[in-house]
Amino acid sequence: MEATDAVRARPRDWAALALLAVPCMLVSVNSNLLNLAFPAIAADLQPTSSELLWISDIYVFLVAGLLLPFGVLADRFGRRRLLLAGAAVFGSASIAAVLATGPLMLIACRGAIGVGAAMVAPSTLSLIRSMFRIPEQRSVALGIWTASFALGGILGPLVGGTLIQAVSWRAIFAVTPPVMAVLLVLGPALLPEYRSVIRRRIDVVGIVMAIAGVLGTVYALKQLSTQSAPLVPVLVALAGAVLLVGFIRRETRIDDPILDVTLFRNRAFAVPQAGNALAFAVLYGTQLLIGQYLQSVLGLSPLEAGIWTIPSAAAYAIGGLVAPRLGGRFGAARVLAFGLAVSAAGFAIVAAIDVTTGLVAFTAGSVVYSLGLAPVYQATTESSIAAVPTEQAGVAGATLETITNLGGALGVALFGSIASAIYRMGTARLDPATESIGDVAGSPAVVETAQYAFVTGFRTVEVVGAATLLVTAVVTLRLMPARRGPHS
Repeated sequence: MEATDAVRARPRDWAALALLAVPCMLVSVNSNLLNLAFPAIAADLQPTSSELLWISDIYVFLVAGLLLPFGVLADRFGRRRLLLAGAAVFGSASIAAVLATGPLMLIACRGAIGVGAAMVAPSTLSLIRSMFRIPEQRSVALGIWTASFALGGILGPLVGGTLIQAVSWRAIFAVTPPVMAVLLVLGPALLPEYRSVIRRRIDVVGIVMAIAGVLGTVYALKQLSTQSAPLVPVLVALAGAVLLVGFIRRETRIDDPILDVTLFRNRAFAVPQAGNALAFAVLYGTQLLIGQYLQSVLGLSPLEAGIWTIPSAAAYAIGGLVAPRLGGRFGAARVLAFGLAVSAAGFAIVAAIDVTTGLVAFTAGSVVYSLGLAPVYQATTESSIAAVPTEQAGVAGATLETITNLGGALGVALFGSIASAIYRMGTARLDPATESIGDVAGSPAVVETAQYAFVTGFRTVEVVGAATLLVTAVVTLRLMPARRGPHS
């Protein structure tokens, strides 16, 4: 598509982009706030270990399961309409979370917040596709969009730590409603409405199969990383896999599929999706261990631990802003491979941590892998959105987010299992044996043994992750079509 004045983004479109960055930033802030609030929530509501797990995971489960269906609904009924509806659900559920009287109510509120986030995500990406038709402008817009998540990562630890210590864990949920109210007020004036001109039927059966399959698979992967008796999670995983296979087969046979599976025959679409999923698998597997390492091994407070994650978030923001220029000069394939290789180097640096002096290695490594991850996500997003017609942008955005979340869940399960197995082997002779580093108590020798076992598992995860991404970078460079500059 040629760049012309008729299709070039207007100042109003850039103002709308700033407004779209708000819910993205809040999603990131919300995640960081909750991570810091877990100890306070546990002390106040006294949830069981299973309930605490559900408070964390119900959000991920519902986001992963609902992204594709909401992507279809956004294309059918209007992207702005679904975005604003999602903002209303997100804000209302956050108000309810402030008033939660017990673990079950908080779980329900977190689930509703996940529903709101799943409504917002595909609409945000697809509106960017609709407003920014010039590939170069769209690439810059996606860089700003990516950086908004990193800004949330910077603000989250600071805002969260301050609110938790000065007020209560409930205050972290009070941050969202006022900002979502601004989105609801300004959205109708700034955001364009867009819906597909192709009036497709909504495949209710396919939606149910997709939701059940994704939720079952993500749940099983999460449970496999925490349970010693894996029979039930394995059965659930098999059931989820059967549903997903059935869903894919159905999508190839009906006239109005939720997901155009033929997209994955296009290397420009499929290769970035796979590389991005593996990158976030390693990232999520690492994040699972970072909080425990900083607090239970190095002895930092939750606020101090949060502050030490800010350099990583800032690096991600910088990478997101630089990525469009890299893409325009070198092409998506090279940028993706380069980002994966840089990320691999960062995770390898983190592997140099130890029990007493690992803060420098952790900080340096997290900055490096974040600088690499931002171009990976940027290149994948650009390829995903550009690979489909405007009418299917909602589904393309939902597909990207779904695969990213599934990759993250796989990383938690796989790398969490590796770290846990090594930790259990290292602490098997302790009396009493401990399930996690947070449970350790006793003599200095016992604590030192447990910390050493945990760090050994952490190092192993980083080495395996770095090797995985390095191989992925090489394969990506060979398989992905070399195309210089953004494309429409």
